[in-house]
Amino acid sequence: MMKHLILLFLFILSSVTITAQKINSTEYCNNLIKNGIDALYKKNHSTSLETFAEAKKIAEQNKLYEQQFIATNCIGLNYYQMYDYSTALDYYLEAYSIAIKHLKSDREMTVLNNVALVYLQQGKYKESEKHQKRAYELAVANKDYIGIGIYSANLADLYNITHQLDRALEYVKISRTALSIENNPRITIDLSIVEAKNFLERKEYNKVLTILEPLLNTLRSKESMDHRILILLILSQAYQGQNQNEKALYYIKKSQQENLNYSNNKDIYNQFSSLYFSMGDHTRALQYKDSVIIVKDSLSAIKNQAMYQNSEIKLKLQDSEKELKSEKRLKFYIAGFCILILGLLSLLFRTLYLKNRQKRTIAERNEQIISLELKNKETDNLLLEKQIKEKETETLLEKEKLRNELENRNRKLAANAIHIAQRNDKIEQYILQLKRNPEMIKNDQLSQQLDQLKLILTKEENNDDFLSHFEKINSKFISNLKEKHPDLTLNDIRYISYIYMNLSTKEISSIFNITIEACRKRKERVSKRLNLQNSNDLYSYISNV
Repeated sequence: MMKHLILLFLFILSSVTITAQKINSTEYCNNLIKNGIDALYKKNHSTSLETFAEAKKIAEQNKLYEQQFIATNCIGLNYYQMYDYSTALDYYLEAYSIAIKHLKSDREMTVLNNVALVYLQQGKYKESEKHQKRAYELAVANKDYIGIGIYSANLADLYNITHQLDRALEYVKISRTALSIENNPRITIDLSIVEAKNFLERKEYNKVLTILEPLLNTLRSKESMDHRILILLILSQAYQGQNQNEKALYYIKKSQQENLNYSNNKDIYNQFSSLYFSMGDHTRALQYKDSVIIVKDSLSAIKNQAMYQNSEIKLKLQDSEKELKSEKRLKFYIAGFCILILGLLSLLFRTLYLKNRQKRTIAERNEQIISLELKNKETDNLLLEKQIKEKETETLLEKEKLRNELENRNRKLAANAIHIAQRNDKIEQYILQLKRNPEMIKNDQLSQQLDQLKLILTKEENNDDFLSHFEKINSKFISNLKEKHPDLTLNDIRYISYIYMNLSTKEISSIFNITIEACRKRKERVSKRLNLQNSNDLYSYISNV
């Protein structure tokens, strides 16, 4: 009897000690999570990941499932912000498994929404829709109006992207109804932007302006800067749709001035290119297309750098996990020893085991589904890379098309100039033949009229017409040239324009009605005026004006 009382006393004492340790571990773990979230908000991903890894380790050791879920989910958020969507998805699915096994459905719908956003970034719209709808259905079941507002707004945005505009508008209405019951200003802003995107796709530009212009004036804080940039971009597109190009240009320039997020530059430069092309300024359109390619390359480099940093962090996390496994193994031996001592209590644990058996079976099935999804990820990534390459090829083809169109117009203009010069030569030859006629020599009046006609032909009255047509095709070339070299004459500018059009010396001499040698001398004279050492560098120099 005494022996049993001693065993019971030891059991109670050990239970009190374990409970006290668990309380201390919970408090410390919560502090780690708070610090990790602060680092995540400041985009200090290395510190944030290390902090959450430690919190996750403590939570696993002490079976703090709520803290374990938060730490795992936040590790996924870090990788999501660093564009490592594959690793982010791994941690989200791990967090989902924890939520299914141990937590309430509100945690389940949180991670389902995160998984849906990863699939959306990867262009897997069907998978994104499936997970987002599941999150939305859980929010409806729990009467979580904030959740309903968020997830229905996300579904509306997804349907905008996939051009299912009527379905998108239905979810916008659902979200508005939910937010009218429980308001959240940030979600309301997101919803207004989603609704404006829908009307933009429908080409109902007045509705876009009605929604976004009043909203823009309310967004002044640093936290709302990304919203402002997106709104300015949409407003520019709406005014472009109304052919109000000056207003469209104003808003896109404003978005460029205010933008602090480098990843927004791709959309901003695309809008500049589209706008200048619709305005007929093909040179600037091409320049901004080039900028889009540069931004894409830069983002790829940033992503590669992030991937490199991720690898270093993953190694640290793996080392931490190895330590955790060693500690788990030690705990396993201690637990086995305790089980031997407390064998009389095994019947009680058996009852708990039977209650949780069904829940574990469901979790195992979910893990099997997760395993199958992971196997398909690699194939999906290859398809995504192929799609990206196809888009880059389309951009290059569009740029080549614009360049060919510009060259074709220049060729037509050059051919017209040569044709006029050849016609004038023929007329001048006819005049000379007529003047040799004895009857013409006797007739002073006719001879004077022929001289006047020849004088008219020698005047370069078409210079201004040619230069105006040339400047329409080659936007800003002449104005830039005059700005750099104000002492150039009209003939010099005209001669430089023919060189820019890549005409031969023979063709230019024909247009100016001078000899080839005189044309070469003019080239040397113009090169000196442009401060060039060698006349052979003339074409290369003016091509970069």
